[in-house]
Amino acid sequence: MKLLGKIVFGWIIFCAAAAVGALIVRKRVPEFGGESDDRFSIVAAMGGRVFRSTSDELSYASALACMGGIELDLSEATITSDATLKLRAIMGGIDVTVPPAWRVEVASTTFMGSVGNATNPDLPGARPLLIVNALAVAGGVSIRESMPDNSEVA
Repeated sequence: MKLLGKIVFGWIIFCAAAAVGALIVRKRVPEFGGESDDRFSIVAAMGGRVFRSTSDELSYASALACMGGIELDLSEATITSDATLKLRAIMGGIDVTVPPAWRVEVASTTFMGSVGNATNPDLPGARPLLIVNALAVAGGVSIRESMPDNSEVA
């Protein structure tokens, strides 16, 4: 019984420390930009966020998920040259959707987490480049292409 009490007490301390950490992240990490801006930064701490960019000339974006999740939809955004996407998933997850016409290059660092790039790197021709710098610590990052809209096909 004493062991069970120690485990429960340890779990309560861990949860309290995690909540305080998430509150600090929420206060310290700046958010800026909106859906149509060329630069933006979003944060999800102990919660979830859905963000859809409609930028005409996306150049930089940042997303931090700390014990939370982010769905980042870039399928309606446009890149005229190179753009940079900085992703940090700490005990959380980030799902990114990009247009099929983009080329995506990923540099990642993981610790008890994963980063996956499910985009097609072999399409011919010059395509806009999205450079992704991803960190996953006990979390995950996934990047995939948006599905074509077949609603007009009869």
